[in-house]
Amino acid sequence: MRTLTWVASLALLAASAACAGDFLSTNENNWWRYTNQTTQQQVTTRIALTAGNWRMFENFAGLGDHWLYIFPDNEWTVVFDGNNGITWIPPYDAPVGTSEVVEFGGVNDGQVRIAERGATVTTAAGTFRDVTRLALRPTAADAGVTSIWVAKGVGVVKWTEQNFAGEQAYELTTAQVDGRMLPDQPTQPTQPTAPAGQVAPSEHAQQELILWGCDDPYIVILTYRDAWAAMARNNQRSECAVDSNQSMAQIRAEMVQAGTPLTHVEFMLVDIETVWMRDYGPIVTKDAATGERQIVDPEYYPGRPRDDRFPRAYAADRGWRRVPLNLSFEGGNFACDGQGTVMCSNGVKWFNRDKSTSQIEREFRKVGADRVVFFEPLVDEGTTHIDMFARVMSDGVAMVSRYPAGHKQARVCDQAAEGFRNLGYRVIRVDADYRYDEYGTYTNSVLVNGIALVPNYADGTKNRAALQAYRDAGYDAYGIDARLIIRYSGATHCVSMQVPR
Repeated sequence: MRTLTWVASLALLAASAACAGDFLSTNENNWWRYTNQTTQQQVTTRIALTAGNWRMFENFAGLGDHWLYIFPDNEWTVVFDGNNGITWIPPYDAPVGTSEVVEFGGVNDGQVRIAERGATVTTAAGTFRDVTRLALRPTAADAGVTSIWVAKGVGVVKWTEQNFAGEQAYELTTAQVDGRMLPDQPTQPTQPTAPAGQVAPSEHAQQELILWGCDDPYIVILTYRDAWAAMARNNQRSECAVDSNQSMAQIRAEMVQAGTPLTHVEFMLVDIETVWMRDYGPIVTKDAATGERQIVDPEYYPGRPRDDRFPRAYAADRGWRRVPLNLSFEGGNFACDGQGTVMCSNGVKWFNRDKSTSQIEREFRKVGADRVVFFEPLVDEGTTHIDMFARVMSDGVAMVSRYPAGHKQARVCDQAAEGFRNLGYRVIRVDADYRYDEYGTYTNSVLVNGIALVPNYADGTKNRAALQAYRDAGYDAYGIDARLIIRYSGATHCVSMQVPR
């Protein structure tokens, strides 16, 4: 399991507005990637959260996740210990020998001392001068961080730590610091736009893995039980973001009891607050020429800031470029053909009333869209998401829900089917299980490398018909129990997000 985000409550120090210091930067767009020179393990540091003038650094210099308060005038750094206490790191320009007693947690409690100033350090990221080395004296003789090298204008460029295998050195390999890429490349803006040639791959394209969310195992257990079993059977990978060790332990126990293997699931400890990974998860695009991936990050619900930070955390963890998309919408209201056409409902317009249709279309160019097609959403369905009634199956086939004549959703779905036909698709109609739940749609599925994870409800006849429709379209289809989760206004697609190869 890896940790993407860590949060603690803390009292803020009263001080002036934060700005970048000479040695450590407070820019939230920064990230640093290090490589263990013995094992080649990689570790990414980033600023994951902001609270007033504090910054929470993930994986800071081998010491774990810590809130830091950086004073720009004299480079004193305050570290919050997670228990309402603080520790001071001496100024990086202080005289050699200056020391402080520190509490970083566990074996790293002890003393930190300015051991060297004005040093030169060379790593794969470049040669750094005006480097200060901090020497640490952990409480354990054979464990903990022993030295940290901090370069002026860059931050931590190297650290060493002791463990049972001896001393290990982590050196900076690549970084983005205040718009500058290391090793040195042309300066990039801190709020970039997508470079030419970006495209959002379709969901029926080849995928590296599927992301899932879990802050409440109760809601998703039945769905994940079936989905992960089907994926393991087909050697398909998953990453599951969990909000706590307790949630992870519970979902592991439930899977063991159900006989669902976890060999293809990696857990990430992340500060999330809902299961709806589709809606707040990263939209991954690729450079059409090089295949390089990046993350396009829309604005999520203002009331869910922790979920909204997930794409930033994932981008830093993968070392990918992150591009803000200045529209408020969720991933469930985004579909594409991988060839420049984006499909969504009019809900995108409704939730962005401060923007014209042409402005919305311009923002979608960040995912490579040269055309945006808007559909009418389902009647009285709060999310307005297109995945509640339609999905692109392949380059020439789309699926649209069907309701009986006279049902209030029939007109919307019939119009959507006609809209997809006008786009050149052969349209498959599948009856919704509206008697179990009005929004019991079979379009809310997951496609991953030739298999389809199809939500199933209470009507066995409709379940079988939906599975057959996917098989007729060329997929190895599996029924996924969505009877509980649909009661929370979502199904299989809503709790997942694909990461294309």
